[in-house]
Amino acid sequence: MCSADGISFQNIGLGSVLLSWPASGSRAYRVAYKSDSNPASFRTVTRSSVILKGLSPGSSYDMSISELDSKKLLSRASFTTMSAETPESAGAESEKQAEDLPLTELSRLEIRAGTVIQCKKHPEADTLYVETIDVGEQEPRTIVSGLVKFMSEEELTGRRVVVLCNLKPRTMRGITSQGMLLCASNEDHSEVDPLSPPEECGNGELITFDEHKSAPIDPGNRATKAFDRVADDLSTNEDGIAQYQDAAFKTTLVPATPHGSSSAVYLSKLG
Repeated sequence: MCSADGISFQNIGLGSVLLSWPASGSRAYRVAYKSDSNPASFRTVTRSSVILKGLSPGSSYDMSISELDSKKLLSRASFTTMSAETPESAGAESEKQAEDLPLTELSRLEIRAGTVIQCKKHPEADTLYVETIDVGEQEPRTIVSGLVKFMSEEELTGRRVVVLCNLKPRTMRGITSQGMLLCASNEDHSEVDPLSPPEECGNGELITFDEHKSAPIDPGNRATKAFDRVADDLSTNEDGIAQYQDAAFKTTLVPATPHGSSSAVYLSKLG
């Protein structure tokens, strides 16, 4: 773990860095980063940490952190990603192992952690909400969900959620939905509850599965078909942890364990 100008950074794998900084009390933070060979990228997070993935190995990055609402600059720093030749890199071995995993229908899905910024009733449909959701992109997404019967606008606003991001965009009563909240229900569907990512997980963190390669495809019909083919095998176990068959939803922080641990994707009410 290294630090500069109040920002701590740690290489956690080839092309992956964990950043953390002192909380300022802001509702959300904007993280900007770029290298000489890569254009500027941005992440929005609601906590004072984030995992950046897909970075160029052995490259130097300049970064800045600012408060999202006030745009106040909190810190600037530079970091260098792990080189493929770095001997200490157990993470590089993990990356190689990940490349050897099978490509499945589940591999094609882009499932990310997010936060509901705003929720309001659909103007043309009493059973639908229109949610504005931060999934770590430069602009939040609009997603339409049929959750009106199950939770209030106040309960959903500010909620950490898990979003399927690469479904084909779908127009629902005049509003285009750019994804889907993943939820679970009891047997008779009288209770429905959105999945919750780990508290330490930043917006945009990719959800992965043991024994399945992670290779999300672009939004469209192919991704929608992939979801249709795996949907019947998605469930929650007796501890409320979301899973595909026997593979738990997990993040890159640490392996998933029961009881709402720091890496498990779980339900707050069901299970």
